[in-house]
Amino acid sequence: MAEKIKINVKEILICALSLAIIAAGITAALALTNAATAGRIEELYQENQSNLRQQVIDADSFAEIKFAVDDGEVTCYTANKGDELVGYVFTVSSTGKSSGLVVMTGISVEGKVTGVVIVDENETAGYVDKVKKAGFLGRLTGWDSNTKLKVGSNIDGVSQATKTVKGIAEGVNKALEYYHSLASGEGK
Repeated sequence: MAEKIKINVKEILICALSLAIIAAGITAALALTNAATAGRIEELYQENQSNLRQQVIDADSFAEIKFAVDDGEVTCYTANKGDELVGYVFTVSSTGKSSGLVVMTGISVEGKVTGVVIVDENETAGYVDKVKKAGFLGRLTGWDSNTKLKVGSNIDGVSQATKTVKGIAEGVNKALEYYHSLASGEGK
């Protein structure tokens, strides 16, 4: 036989109200924490990005510029030593084994790759490490911007990380494309 359960509406309302108050308090605390730390988080992000730019090209300062290309607008950074323009830094998203591979490429005014770093990635654990340990990123330094990277053709890949390497090459090729657009005056 089924027993009748006595429902005490007052207890249910007290529990529901208590949970609502706790949830509101936690939400308010999170909002205040976010408001208090947002400026510092942005400052640290900008500092990190500047450090990454300095890893891909030897420069004293960087200035953000935007220019138009066929598929939209590109944001990049000019790299300067003193008052002299020494190159550009492009950050491009591409797809390796997974989407979300973000590649930063430095390119000198002479059209040579000065450095490449992985800014962010969602690759299978260990793939980017394999690429770095194999020296693939270093092999890109000095690459002429007039030559498109073709993994397996004009540059060797990395065993067991082929898609990651191809994604990096795709990102660098896109940066080279943007560089040519900017250098030729097509990017406005």
